[in-house]
Amino acid sequence: MAMKLHYGTGSCSLLVHMVLEELGEPFESVKVDLAAGEQRGEAYRAINAKGKVPALVTAEGTLTECVAIVEWLLDRRGDNALLARPGTWARAKTMEQVATLATEVHPLFNRFFHEGDFSDDATVQAAVKIHGARKISDWFAQQDAALAGAWWSGEREPVLSDLYFAVIARWGRWLDPPATRLPKIEAFLNRLATRPAISRALAREGITLFS
Repeated sequence: MAMKLHYGTGSCSLLVHMVLEELGEPFESVKVDLAAGEQRGEAYRAINAKGKVPALVTAEGTLTECVAIVEWLLDRRGDNALLARPGTWARAKTMEQVATLATEVHPLFNRFFHEGDFSDDATVQAAVKIHGARKISDWFAQQDAALAGAWWSGEREPVLSDLYFAVIARWGRWLDPPATRLPKIEAFLNRLATRPAISRALAREGITLFS
């Protein structure tokens, strides 16, 4: 059976979408309407009890969490281009970058986009959002200043962490200044968007890396 990806437009599940396209893996994509709260409905919770995207339905069962999904896909079908072999230094360095994005940067966006999750008090919510935005903006400024080569990872060709960084940077379009318009990050995103697999994933979701 072909795998089935349950995704939310422009969410972290875009990373899985990109990897599936990079691998040329046959799959069916099913949009979950996050704005309408479909992810919290009974039908979707039967697929993913967490009520979140992504969920990848496979012949072996259903797998959730972006990092787990892409690691499984790349170890199963990859050519070690996006993710080096287990036990190698290159693999460890890529996963170090992925972990930074998943555990440090991604949670900051929760404060920016979902400040209501942190307090019922409107004043506190505003402070959470402002503080989150400031920390994210500072981080992107640091990344733009440090980006010396073609790819955020520092590798000669894009790897998994570059794809994840692109997803995260796209969310930064709502910041002031937009992360997508910082000069080196903008060039990085334009460069990545020329890859046919990335273009296909974006087109299926009806988005670009800038909107």
